[in-house]
Amino acid sequence: MSRKDTDTQTTHSKLMATSAQTLSTIIDVLSKKYKFDSDKAVALLAKEELLPKKMIPKESNNDSPWASKKAEELASTHGIVAEGPGSGKNGKWTLADVEKAMTKPAKSKMLVSPNALNLANEKGLSLVGKMGSGKDGRILLKDVQSLLDDEDLDEELNISPRALQEAHESGIKNEDLATLHGSGKDGRILLEDVKKYITESENSDDDE
Repeated sequence: MSRKDTDTQTTHSKLMATSAQTLSTIIDVLSKKYKFDSDKAVALLAKEELLPKKMIPKESNNDSPWASKKAEELASTHGIVAEGPGSGKNGKWTLADVEKAMTKPAKSKMLVSPNALNLANEKGLSLVGKMGSGKDGRILLKDVQSLLDDEDLDEELNISPRALQEAHESGIKNEDLATLHGSGKDGRILLEDVKKYITESENSDDDE
């Protein structure tokens, strides 16, 4: 065996004898001083079979979107799919990313009949957050027609948007609003007018 081969074998033996922790520290220190990629250095040393078994990168981990086994287990338990990059290294999903995804409300499918949906789309009416008169709140054609009628009445009413919102949230019908004469310009119904109407209605109910 030549002297060169003997030196190489000796170097190889020393590297293998060095603890994984110590060797990892050495590579990190050298990468900072000489500005090279420590991951690439580890990959090269692994290829040359100069690394302890503990330091050899596991190729299977590269394909996993999870940063840790705990993150993967929690995601599996709650049916969380890693959509998009996570906050971990190389875009992997951390335990915190999975917990955040768990707090997001599940997207529920809107219950609406095909005819009702077609009419709503045709008229540019949003059905988000609406409940219909059908089974389980299914929105039917007559519900969309009713909503469109309400919109027409909304346009006819001389009322501020905030007042209209308050009225709808309080269950006041457009027919009742049409009987009001607001305190705004040209009889425009303002928020205070709606609140006054609500108070008077409540007092009237108490008297009964």
